[in-house]
Amino acid sequence: MKLTNNEIGAAVKDIRAFFEKSNAPHKDVLKICLVVEESLLRYQDKFGSAHEFQLYTRKFFGAPKIIIRVKGEAFSPLENNSDDETVFTNEVMQNLLRYEEEKTIYRYENGFNELISFSTRERRLPKIPGGSISVAIILAIIFSFIAGNFPPEVQKVLSEQIISPALSILVKLIVTVTVFMIFFSIVAGICAIEDVTMLNNIGSTVLGRFFLLDAVIVAITFAIGEIFFPVTLLTDKNAVDLSEISTMLLSFVPTNILEAFLKGNVLQVTVMAFVVGICIIKIGRRISNVKNLVAELNFLMFNIVEAVFSIIPLIIFLCIFKTLLTSSLTDFFKVWEIIAAELIVYAIIIVLMLLRVTFKTKISAADFLKKISPAAIISLTTGSSVASLPKSLEISKESLHIEEKFCNFWIPLSLVLFSPSKLIQLSVAGFYVVAVSGETFSVPELFVLAFLAIQLSFASPNAAGGIVATFTLLLTNLNLPLEYVGTLMIADVLTGNLFTGLNVLVRQCEMMTVAHKMKFLEV
Repeated sequence: MKLTNNEIGAAVKDIRAFFEKSNAPHKDVLKICLVVEESLLRYQDKFGSAHEFQLYTRKFFGAPKIIIRVKGEAFSPLENNSDDETVFTNEVMQNLLRYEEEKTIYRYENGFNELISFSTRERRLPKIPGGSISVAIILAIIFSFIAGNFPPEVQKVLSEQIISPALSILVKLIVTVTVFMIFFSIVAGICAIEDVTMLNNIGSTVLGRFFLLDAVIVAITFAIGEIFFPVTLLTDKNAVDLSEISTMLLSFVPTNILEAFLKGNVLQVTVMAFVVGICIIKIGRRISNVKNLVAELNFLMFNIVEAVFSIIPLIIFLCIFKTLLTSSLTDFFKVWEIIAAELIVYAIIIVLMLLRVTFKTKISAADFLKKISPAAIISLTTGSSVASLPKSLEISKESLHIEEKFCNFWIPLSLVLFSPSKLIQLSVAGFYVVAVSGETFSVPELFVLAFLAIQLSFASPNAAGGIVATFTLLLTNLNLPLEYVGTLMIADVLTGNLFTGLNVLVRQCEMMTVAHKMKFLEV
């Protein structure tokens, strides 16, 4: 091959095809091609277009490599000290050569200039369900088996004097930042409704439906939870006491605002958040900048929470490690009872939702499922409700024929305020922890659990592992032991993607029913 423009272009094309066929990363193939093309052009300037070069392709243990040989005096195209204008300066060439896995090197041997470029094949690591959380769970199980061979006194010191204090500090940090994030997320969510008119016309109806459906889900979950973990005993000790219920309701109002945040009292923080949010939208345009400030503070808190949540795998590791040290494997494997209870509740809810859609809109369940399946599959495979948002909007407008203005309002709002899977998980978690702790629920405590589950289901952080903070807040406010968070997280990891996909199904069912009722379905 000669150093003509056409021959150089053909060589670069062959090099690109060779590396791409070898599954080299696309961005690195581009870098190699740029470096090689510039190098050959510099050889063209040095030796002339009639000069010949040779191109060899090789594979070494599957790694692709090319060798370019140009006969003549020593000349490195990777360095350029002349003042001549070139496409890439020496600095640019050096930047292109700084690969992590790929290299282009020059050497001179036996009268030949040799340019060698090589790359590793693209490594696609298998995606572990649950990511670092799953790794933490596996490591905790392994280390607990190792620690199980230690003398009992060593295990006691390890559990009570090392793990417990460390776990207490880390949990307090998580609770502190999460409570502040919950406050700002609720206020920002209310402010997003824009004004009182919109709140009255559409927002109040939609919010009412959310809370009504939440109440139905909680009722079903409590019934199934009582079957799997019977903890509610209607005896003289915990019979309904109206004065106790009124005291509980009055406790929702904080007497000390700062104390509510410091102690992580979610009930009181939620009440304050709703009051502040409603006051802001009622005042309206007179303090429009306050809405922007709330949005910015909410964004800031989310980033703080995201940074703090990097310790969540460590918390899960410590929780499971401590649980396995102090409990039997029989207690630990009750995780399957948690999953079974959650799946039964979800099955009941989906059947009821599909029947209601079929009855109200006259669309067949099979046809409805076929239309919404692309969005559900996206969430099922990615484990993210947000990832399916664009597809959900497209399906709702084009396939289900729901008016665009309602879709644009309802779908984003439902992602924040309606999470049936979290509601089910939190409700079952309350029953499970009370059961394994040997405690019982009084009727007022059931009301507290219901309120906390509903509130935390839409206020829990969407950052990775945010459900850990939610479980922690739930158990903290119910005065239940925190070491069972690890077991709850195992159940969450095993069902996470499935429940995320089912959430899309339930949300679309509810959206279809509400749109039909409010006459937002296009004929």
